[in-house]
Amino acid sequence: MQECPNCGKENIDTDAYCYACGHILPSSLGGFVGETNRLQEVYEMLEPRRRWGTAYFDRQNQLQFQIRDTGEVMVLNVENEVVLGRGGDGAEDDLLIDLTPFDALEKGVSRRHLLIRRDADTIVVVDLGSANNTYLNGQRLIPHEPRILRDNDELRLGRLVLRVGFA
Repeated sequence: MQECPNCGKENIDTDAYCYACGHILPSSLGGFVGETNRLQEVYEMLEPRRRWGTAYFDRQNQLQFQIRDTGEVMVLNVENEVVLGRGGDGAEDDLLIDLTPFDALEKGVSRRHLLIRRDADTIVVVDLGSANNTYLNGQRLIPHEPRILRDNDELRLGRLVLRVGFA
């Protein structure tokens, strides 16, 4: 077994990438581990693989949200940060992704409910002090505390349920 240098999880000796976080494992570096000059070249040659449940979010990736009750899919490009909520108060908010078409008001979504922010090669979600809370995989988020979003996670904003996909 080999330990992932990024997250500390144990992986099979023959794996090139960590099953938990997608980080490149020492076994895939072969004889280059002692050669500091070549190590950067090897890392650049190896691209992390996306796996189900991974937190790795590449620059080319897009976020997909499948709305539970309708089956509709919403696709977002996250360059820096966006806010999920509902519009209609007359104030312009360039960051706001309006969930009103998905019955956001009836399902308890706040005007500025959830912040989604790119953080290096991950996506972070932050509840913005919403009235009806945000849940990530069934666990209530503490307001203003960032949490990492993973492929195939489930977000619940009030009673509006979104299945997350990295595409």
